[in-house]
Amino acid sequence: MEEEQVKYLEEAFKVVKNQSFHMKRAMDTDNLKLALDHATEMLRELRTGLLTPKNYYELYMKIMDELREFEEYLQTLQRSGRSMVEIYERVQCCAAIVPRLYLLCCVGGVYITSKEAPAKDILKDLIEMIKGVQHPMRGLFLRHYLTQVSKNRLPDVGSPYEGIGGNVHDAISFLLQNFTEANRLWVRLQHQGAAKDRKRREKERMDLRILVGTNLVRLSQLEGLDLAEYKNSILPKVVEEILACKDTIAQSYLMECIIQVFPDDFHLGTLEVFLQTCTSLKEKVNVRTILELMMDRLANHFAATGQNMPAEIPAFKLFNDCITTLIEERTNMSLVETLRLQTALTNFALKCYPGKMDYVNHCLTAASALIAKTDFATASAAGGDDARQDETTQQIETLLSSPLSSLSLRVLDMPSYSKLMSYLPWSNWKQVASALLRSVISLNSPLSEVTQVEQLFAMITPLVRDQNAASSSSSNNDEDNAKVASSASDSPAFKEEQHLVARIPHLLRADDTDTVLEMLIVTRTQFTSGGSQRIGYTYPPLMFAALSLAKRVFQREQQVVLQAEGQELPNGPVTPPRFSTKKVFHILMDGLNHLATTGHPEPAMRLFLQAAQAADQSRFSAIAYEFVKEALLLYECEVTDSRQQVVALHAFVGTLLNMHYLTVEDYEALITKIAQYSNKLLKKADQSKLVALSSLLFFPPARPSAANTLEVVGAPAQVPLLAYSDPDRSLECMQRALKVARNANPNLFVEMLDRYLYYFEIDNPVIQVQYIVGLISLINETFAADRSVVLPATEAHYRNTLSYIRGRQQQPEFAEKFAPIQW
Repeated sequence: MEEEQVKYLEEAFKVVKNQSFHMKRAMDTDNLKLALDHATEMLRELRTGLLTPKNYYELYMKIMDELREFEEYLQTLQRSGRSMVEIYERVQCCAAIVPRLYLLCCVGGVYITSKEAPAKDILKDLIEMIKGVQHPMRGLFLRHYLTQVSKNRLPDVGSPYEGIGGNVHDAISFLLQNFTEANRLWVRLQHQGAAKDRKRREKERMDLRILVGTNLVRLSQLEGLDLAEYKNSILPKVVEEILACKDTIAQSYLMECIIQVFPDDFHLGTLEVFLQTCTSLKEKVNVRTILELMMDRLANHFAATGQNMPAEIPAFKLFNDCITTLIEERTNMSLVETLRLQTALTNFALKCYPGKMDYVNHCLTAASALIAKTDFATASAAGGDDARQDETTQQIETLLSSPLSSLSLRVLDMPSYSKLMSYLPWSNWKQVASALLRSVISLNSPLSEVTQVEQLFAMITPLVRDQNAASSSSSNNDEDNAKVASSASDSPAFKEEQHLVARIPHLLRADDTDTVLEMLIVTRTQFTSGGSQRIGYTYPPLMFAALSLAKRVFQREQQVVLQAEGQELPNGPVTPPRFSTKKVFHILMDGLNHLATTGHPEPAMRLFLQAAQAADQSRFSAIAYEFVKEALLLYECEVTDSRQQVVALHAFVGTLLNMHYLTVEDYEALITKIAQYSNKLLKKADQSKLVALSSLLFFPPARPSAANTLEVVGAPAQVPLLAYSDPDRSLECMQRALKVARNANPNLFVEMLDRYLYYFEIDNPVIQVQYIVGLISLINETFAADRSVVLPATEAHYRNTLSYIRGRQQQPEFAEKFAPIQW
């Protein structure tokens, strides 16, 4: 078949090439009769019925290229004064109808340009004569050629052919008649040939559809076309032809053509007529795609112009009525298709009516009602694996995801939203829940009420707990939940989900601290029900949110005290909180203990230290001590890796140096423990470094008189600032560290020298010059004895330290103090 088509096309091309050559030679010698004869022979090839539409189109384009030169020749004749009437009458003597009509159109175009006769009369004559070709494919291409020839020669407003040549109404009448006849020819193509070739004919028709649509494009380009003309003259006749043809392909394509080619304001002015037409289309026409195209066109128009939908145009009501009518009349429409219609209407409402939540709720309610009328819920509960069931589920998911990007948390106020969510299987529910959380996070939507938090967690249940745990959410058996979650806990998807959930505590915002605490308690309950695998992701941000709240509550308590003392507060009167700072710290203690006992001791230990500093800033020394003590217990029982031990001990030292209100007894007990743990490290080098670091705890830097930025009044102000100094224990630690370094790594001597210099400079009374001089001598002897053990970095470090000492000796304020240090 394909080989035959190639053969037929090549033979036609040979004829066209030969005849066009002779036609051009005749034009060069100004032999019009001979040129017409060869043009006629060339155009005879368009009479063929052997080519497919695709190959016929190639032949048509080839001949049109040659015919364009003949048209230019005619224009030359017209400019030289040759009468076009004579030529127009001469070409009518051609015996073959197809070549005759092509030549008539070609000459007719130049005839209009010459203005020897009114354009409207010539166009009317041409449109009547080409009715002589009724073969569908040949007639379509002929009418398309007529449209091309008349493109710039219509009696339009502002056209040189307006006036005597006619007016815009004549142009509209011409194009509408050509459109109607072209569409009928196009539809007739469907009914030619055997029934077995139906699919092939449909494909060929789709290839030729532009030949019909071009007429509508020309109509839309008329300068004299306005809304009134479109509404009264064009749309009714186009719609009449669309409905009369009763062809699925034609109705689908032409309705889409109307949407694409005519201006947006025309659509707004005729929306009701257009939508009424949609309800009258054949049942096999996919009306949803047509409605979606119109909705998108209008939505994009308002987005581009920055305007709102005019109040006098009830577009949402019109679309809703159209969709309702379609669903009622097309009883065999699938549930998936009805849900797609509601999804399209929802998207339209979100784009064109951003403040109308009731429109969105109406769509969701309608969708829920449509589902309730079917057996979808029953089949879904039975666990059916039907493809249609899956498709419906995906569509519900799409519908629920549509309003999230713009409404975010406001979907919680729609009862129909949660109702629709209940129809989803667990995995699809999880997808919608993830989309909801992403929307809430991206818009930074604050959760300011306890009911909001409860509603949110009800909607994102699949992210918070496992499916079999959800049915028994009252159980607190974390071990069982952990077993359930362990299979998926290491997957990237699980981690991404939990990272989303973990951001919820940072969205809990309210002016009232009591409300924030209640929301945190609800959040903690939900997180706890998720099992130990999830707690590792969700509890740390929850604890940090509680720490932030503790500072707010403490500030509120301080403001209450100032108010009681008669001071006027800048933000007005403050009521005492129902939940005190101590209550928040007690909740923190319980939460951190739970985190530690569910398999996450290391993050719990670090959070205990954070909580200790927060409690110390609020002057709750006993609570701060308990936090550090719990952290030490976790270190002792759970931290076994030597690297993690080193990191943890650094954190302990840093935390205690930053705490200023512990009692002397508590502080001494804690730093003694840390020194002991440092002395028990497995690696000697680590042991030496940490013991030296622990010496800072026994001789800490001078503490400021106001250790934090909070304005503390009332009872907390009575807590004394920690005053602790034990230089002897500090020296003991340094000597122990130096002894261990001697047996571990001589390179550590330089670090010990830095530490001694630090104590010497801050006037530690037991650190004398002889210690520094002796250590320098020890370093020099050790390095001189075996240079191979000295690292280049250590050597550079040592040189810098000595240079620092020389610099101090040259500064007047330190010269006397550092002068005895010689080497």
